[in-house]
Amino acid sequence: MRRSNSAFTIVELLVSVAVLVVLVLLVSRLFSSAAMITTSGNKRMDAEAQIRPLFERMAVDISQMLKRSDVDYYLKSSANAETGNDQIAFYSGATAYYPCSGCPSPSPIAIIVYRINAAQQLERGAKQLPWNGATNTPSTSQTPMIFGLAGSDNGALPVTINTIWTAATNATVDIDYYDLIGPYVFRFEYHYVLKNGSFSITPWDTSTGHSSVSGMQDVAAISVCIATIDPKSKVLISDSQLTTLAGRLPDFSASMTSGGLLSQWQAALDGTTDMARPAIQGVRIYERYFYLLPKS
Repeated sequence: MRRSNSAFTIVELLVSVAVLVVLVLLVSRLFSSAAMITTSGNKRMDAEAQIRPLFERMAVDISQMLKRSDVDYYLKSSANAETGNDQIAFYSGATAYYPCSGCPSPSPIAIIVYRINAAQQLERGAKQLPWNGATNTPSTSQTPMIFGLAGSDNGALPVTINTIWTAATNATVDIDYYDLIGPYVFRFEYHYVLKNGSFSITPWDTSTGHSSVSGMQDVAAISVCIATIDPKSKVLISDSQLTTLAGRLPDFSASMTSGGLLSQWQAALDGTTDMARPAIQGVRIYERYFYLLPKS
């Protein structure tokens, strides 16, 4: 009888140990899952923490874009096809940097630029300009605000952003009025929503016979698509791999429908198998429409 009780006690002990092991495994699994969910949530919050102020800044700049037929815009178009990361430069009423002491009083107009630099980071350039006719100060490169375009009604001056603001149209030129606004944004693409409701890579409506931007007369909104990676995921991928990944995200095509570009980007990310999967999973893609206010 004693042997039977002893055997029964050993069996109970073994069962208790087995149950304890199972409970420990279950608890550890729960903690592991909770940690993964928390990490994923933190990564998303890190990404969105930089996207929210970026889009808010873009909204201010674009809403105050100068819309006149006698000023220039540096935009993607059929005449200026941009592959890979896009670049945009325009005049705006947004407040900007005016690094010139002793210069003429600044005008309310600034040159605004968005571009991806050589380090795969989104930069914003913003420089307040003096009025047209103000004396230029070469030592500070304080080029004034200039009205007049080739073929316009006010003098046919061949003045373009590309000719007087080279740093605004060349992604390799660095200058003091550029600041990082999206340090982990590595892909920047935009297209236009025309007033007829169609999507376009050209900021004018050819169906109406128009062939120039002419103060954004045919554009209702600019759609901006970006891809960003959070800081924790960024350490898992090299700069060259990030450049390669950016190149796999296709350019916008006029044949795409709403949300089509982001769908193709996600498909490209899902199909990437030659890079660290946790890094790819850390990539977030966003799209926002910025509607242009009517001419005042």
